[in-house]
Amino acid sequence: MGLYDKFMSYLVYARKYRPQIFDDVVGQTHITDILKKTVTSGHLAQAYLFCGPRGVGKTSCARILAKSLNCQNGPTLKPCGECPACSEIAKGVSFDVLEIDGASNRGIDEIRTLRENVKFAPNYGRYKIYIVDEVHMLTAEAFNALLKTLEEPPEYVKFIFATTEPNKVPATIISRCQRFDFKRVSIKDISAFLEATAQKEALQADPDALFAVAKAGQGSLRDALSILDQLSAHSERRIQSSDVFSMLGLVETDYRFTLVDAISRQDCAAALTVVDQIVDKGKDIKQLIKDMTEHFRDIMVIKIGGKTLEHLVEYPAAIKERYWNQAQHFTLAEILNAIDVLIAAQDTARITETLRMPLEISLAKLTYRETEKIKTALGDSTPVAKTAVKPQPEAKPAQPAPRVLSDKKGMVDISGKISSPETAVTDVKELQCDLPSLIKNWDQLTYAVSRIKMSVATYLQEAKPYELSGSRLTIALPGHCGFHKESLDTKDNLRLVEDVFQQILKQNINIKYVLVDVLPSAVEDASVASALDTFGGEVVEKWHAE
Repeated sequence: MGLYDKFMSYLVYARKYRPQIFDDVVGQTHITDILKKTVTSGHLAQAYLFCGPRGVGKTSCARILAKSLNCQNGPTLKPCGECPACSEIAKGVSFDVLEIDGASNRGIDEIRTLRENVKFAPNYGRYKIYIVDEVHMLTAEAFNALLKTLEEPPEYVKFIFATTEPNKVPATIISRCQRFDFKRVSIKDISAFLEATAQKEALQADPDALFAVAKAGQGSLRDALSILDQLSAHSERRIQSSDVFSMLGLVETDYRFTLVDAISRQDCAAALTVVDQIVDKGKDIKQLIKDMTEHFRDIMVIKIGGKTLEHLVEYPAAIKERYWNQAQHFTLAEILNAIDVLIAAQDTARITETLRMPLEISLAKLTYRETEKIKTALGDSTPVAKTAVKPQPEAKPAQPAPRVLSDKKGMVDISGKISSPETAVTDVKELQCDLPSLIKNWDQLTYAVSRIKMSVATYLQEAKPYELSGSRLTIALPGHCGFHKESLDTKDNLRLVEDVFQQILKQNINIKYVLVDVLPSAVEDASVASALDTFGGEVVEKWHAE
């Protein structure tokens, strides 16, 4: 075979390994099972609407359905692929199965032509089938012209519409079709298919490389096959993960973990060094910011759900273990803050000439913070700087910048003055340090905290004193308040509450937060208890009467 013949006979993987029967379709069993029952039962709809992302099998299923119906051995679930009907459909030259590109044949004239052609019976097949790809691209006039034919077509005519944007298809069209929603193919299924393809092509592909290709496909099997095809042309029959990252401009997994480790240590210099190494390798900074955002998303999922939600992180077990280890070095509030900062960096990158600067600024924000750590989503979410110097003896903090605090009554403080524990309790009476007294006067304690930091007081309103042993005060929150506990457990919030309580109780207090199924019952004032008894009511919410 000459070089010219070799080029002319080459088929790209996406076409070479296109499924020919329903059982070959990857990741869409919820659809192929129904289509197979449709063929065997003979209960055919007049029109089908296949919706879903690109490269997941919509057009392939349309062709398989057409072959199953028109194969000389059919209707059958396994068309022979050799009869004139099957071979012509596969080549796209069948007179009975017409494939129309909705993007380039979107006008009313093309639809009028279609309406005239449906009057003619199929040449030798059982059905005349119209497959309209990207049907949402048709004009409003074209859709209107199609309506009547779609509602009452001849018995031998079937329509199969495919679209990536079903929201743009008029409801009048959708109501006349049986709708099937294709889903993105899982990374696991794509990896398995790529492995089988590599074996057929005599390619030596590392499992990590195939996983990277599958992930880069983003749920599209066709895109993943195209990437593998390109890699096979560039490599010498051996594909490694480094080849994938190099060709696609992706950042290696190890770099991302190293970068996040530097953030967890609050080591900005190390983080910037890693970024510099990544840039030197010619990686796409915009993609790096997206990858880092996704990385913290995966840490968030592991942090929240642990083993129960690990299936939402599509990585091998060894990588999931690394995510689990990193999750132990961040609070949930810190993880959410990191996601916010990186998303803001993506927005900034769109309007700046340099992509590197927004990323470096975001890393500085994540590694330098003042003594008040990350502001949670319920409070001020603006990250602030922290100096990377050795701890010094505590000094009186500088006056913070003005900010707005609000309570549940809508009252705000825009003075910029934040009370210290000493000034916050000047008009709060001293309380006895025993559990019944703490439970009874809990609102008074949380009120004092609110004068310093309203968000912390908001969390405490959901809690109750649970146990007092010496100087150790255990405070309980309902089991669903894990986020509240996470925020209260941060170093600065814990110290704030302990300082305020010590000023009121006049003794050292060490606080521990726990989650419980049932909170201790509140002890109401006599007047409140009397009103509740009289009117048969209950307390649904309490807040400070300032």
